[in-house]
Amino acid sequence: MSDVAPLVDDPTVEEEERKTSYLELFFDLVFVFAFTQVTSLILEDTSPQGFARAALVLAMVWWAWSAYAWMTNAIDIENTVTRLLIFAAMAAGFFMALAVPDAFQDEAAWFAVAYFVVRILNSALYMWGVRGDAGQLRAIARLSPWFLIAACVALAGGFVDADYRAWVWVASLVIDVVGTLTVARVEWHVSPSHFAERFALIVIIALGESIVAIGIATTELDRDATYAISVLVAFAGVAALWWAYFDFTAAAAERALHRAPPGARGPIARDVFTFFHYPVVLGIIFYAVAAKKTLEHPLDPLPEAGRWALGLGIAVFLCGFALMRFRVIRRVAWERLAAAGVALALAVALDGPDAIVTLGVVIAVLVLSVGLESVRLREVRASMRSA
Repeated sequence: MSDVAPLVDDPTVEEEERKTSYLELFFDLVFVFAFTQVTSLILEDTSPQGFARAALVLAMVWWAWSAYAWMTNAIDIENTVTRLLIFAAMAAGFFMALAVPDAFQDEAAWFAVAYFVVRILNSALYMWGVRGDAGQLRAIARLSPWFLIAACVALAGGFVDADYRAWVWVASLVIDVVGTLTVARVEWHVSPSHFAERFALIVIIALGESIVAIGIATTELDRDATYAISVLVAFAGVAALWWAYFDFTAAAAERALHRAPPGARGPIARDVFTFFHYPVVLGIIFYAVAAKKTLEHPLDPLPEAGRWALGLGIAVFLCGFALMRFRVIRRVAWERLAAAGVALALAVALDGPDAIVTLGVVIAVLVLSVGLESVRLREVRASMRSA
């Protein structure tokens, strides 16, 4: 227990007791809808290019949501002006979410314009919210030009030819990332408990949307033994994804923020949450696509696109955790990396068995890796839960 004792005397404990507000949860619903709309984007184009485009659109939406998570962690949102501006951002975010399936079609401007408004409102809200904190205001003033340029580039991407649009949007994301790295040494105010809770909640809401997608996919199945087994296997996959995140990783990520000096919390939060939670959410969405395709015809072989969605989903999901662990403690998560490789290889190779069998085998790999990790790190897990 000595290794967790410093948490008791942490001078920022009052800040850390802050909880996610109902307004933040309400705001998150719009973006989770945008996340799940990426599923439609994939189903419309299951080619490698389609998967890459879906990952790109999700990255843009994820970056926009993450920027609001940082903002609400730092400012007071319990006032009328801020609430109204957040509602305006939600409205723009809803238009953006509705337009996700058309992001590479003729109506891409709807996505680009809404995305631009969401990003601009974020910067404006952030600067207004920290106007009384000179240090934070200077930090946002340094970061905002990068975000403004990135938002303008993304806006332009909605009006260029679809063949070039992806490259323009990649450039927008690169500008965002470079901008955040240029202000890496700024001492951002990060409330550890609140920050970790926001990201954990967005993960669990995304898992919930995956359950909804699975439920919708079963509507055409006859209510027989195949139906029962298919639902159980698909649900087991979602449960395994939950276990892989919430049994250990969520607490470990929060603890890393707690134990870091205030000056180091910003870079850790940026890397562990903004950067490395993206593949976690992307993996959940890919899994939802694979489960949907499995449940459409559980006794037929899983189509190639479904197998790639399944393998890539589990692989990028697990790699996200490996990146988090290495960033925090400089140790390689061998169980998860090995499981990522095995899951991807099996999913791609199993083109003959029934779809439900392929899904079950890959899920078994995920469960085995989490079980092995739980045994190997049982003492660490026990210490974490005691803390």
